[in-house]
Formats: sequence, C-alpha cells, structure tokens
Amino acid sequence: MSFRVRQGRADDLPWITSWTTDTFSWGDYVPDRIEGWLEDPESELLVCSDESDVVRAIVHAEMLSPAEGWLEAARVHPDHRRTGMGTALNRAGVEWLAQRGARVVRLATEADNEPAVAQVEGLGYKQVSRWVFAWWPAEQVDPPGHHDELRAAGGRDVDAAWISWSSSDLALAARDLVPRGWKWRRGRPGDLQSAVSAGALFQSPLGWAVLDEIEDEGTKLRADWVSCEARDFPRLLDALLGLARSRDAGLYVKMPALDWARESVERAGAHATETLVFERPL
Repeated sequence: MSFRVRQGRADDLPWITSWTTDTFSWGDYVPDRIEGWLEDPESELLVCSDESDVVRAIVHAEMLSPAEGWLEAARVHPDHRRTGMGTALNRAGVEWLAQRGARVVRLATEADNEPAVAQVEGLGYKQVSRWVFAWWPAEQVDPPGHHDELRAAGGRDVDAAWISWSSSDLALAARDLVPRGWKWRRGRPGDLQSAVSAGALFQSPLGWAVLDEIEDEGTKLRADWVSCEARDFPRLLDALLGLARSRDAGLYVKMPALDWARESVERAGAHATETLVFERPL
C-alpha cells in the first residue's frame, strides 16, 4: 500500500486515539500526550497516513539537549504492520533531529519485546544500557522504616553526590545516561542542582537519591537517580520505601540493571521490568 510521512495535526487525534488506547496490558500513554507534543516547539509528532489521509502510524521526536535527540511512541496500526511505515517514520524522525543539531539519537524498548528489539537493531541502533524499573504500590509499601536516615540535601552536597555517581559502577553501566521519566540523556551536575532547588535531592549516610513526587492514580515517589555502593543499596532502598510509607505513597525506582540492583529490588518485593536503551550516532 502507498503512504506518506507528514507532520501530525490536531485533527489526527481521533484516529490515533482509536488504535493506541489499549496498546499494552496497562493501556498506553500516547492519547494523553498528543496535544502537548503538538504544542511543543522542541518536538515533532510525525505520522504515516494512507491514501485517504488517515493516520496509520506515528512517532514522536524530541530534542533533549542541544546535541541529543530522542524518539518515542513508535506505533503502527495492527492492520498496517510490516508495510515499511515504522522504518519510514524512524528515518523521518532521525532527519528531523539531525536538522536541529542532534549528534546522537536514542530510544528505549522493553527488554522482553523481541520484535521491537530486532527492528531497532535492524535500523542500526546499538544497545548502550539496560535498566530495571521497580515499583511498589502504596498498599504494598510495608518496610521496617529508616526513612529518618534521609534528609533534604543542599547545594553544598551537589559536588559530593555527583562525584559519587560519576565514579561508580552505576554510571559505568548507565553509560553516563540518566532517565528523565522514560527518556534518557547524558547526566550533568546541573541536574542535581535543579533537584536541590526543587527539594528533590535526598542524602543519607548510605548515598543519595533524587525523589520526585508525582500524581499518577494516587501519590507516588519516583527515584530516577540513585547513587550508592552495592553493599549499601538494600538499606538505602529500605529508607526510600520508609519515606514513601510515611507519605502514604507508592514508590518507583529506576536504576541500571546491575545484578545487585535487580536482586535487591526483587528481595524487597517489587514489581520489576527491564528496559533497554539504544543509541545511534549521527
């Protein structure tokens, strides 16, 4: 079949929403994000439309820094897979990012999504890091405590926290990437300074963590950045769970999938999945 790649428009929303609402067992984030993507000058919603100009595939491209591009939300209508739409959109997204100065493009997919992994590798991307995503619903957060070991960190703590992380096995396994939600880019000390300003950088005798409070069907704490030694992580994790419990909140933790990190979250009763981050230089 013939198709064309173009920019997404507001009138595409009903078509896109109709086949992206139940992409996964938990649903899909795409319908809630489309309007924001269309309004964001630093990103582009690209679509493939058929002969009737009905959208059958999408991808979202975004600049995460002056040199780092990100691709996400690659979706193809179930009836139009293996037609070349996904490949065409990936190329268009890469071109859009390159025109805006990107020197590297990254994307992520679930580790157990073998078809997606094969497709990404076929497009020339190389896996650069593997991440474990662990979560505890509020009703299952029941640790011994120790949240009193955590305190809000200040600006004077930024250098120590950054040196701790950048010289650790965590940074090596992450290839110096840090997650911003479900997007990864190079970490920098300014990230920690911003966390201090937001009251989100916490310190304990065991290490550091950036904890954001989010509203996602109830209050949750999200730790996308943690720095500690392997031997200290179980107790630091216990402190994070204790803080979540004190706030009647659930907890999300995202870390490079080192064996000790994966084993610790599983022993703590987490629901855990793994995500692969891929990279393609331009």
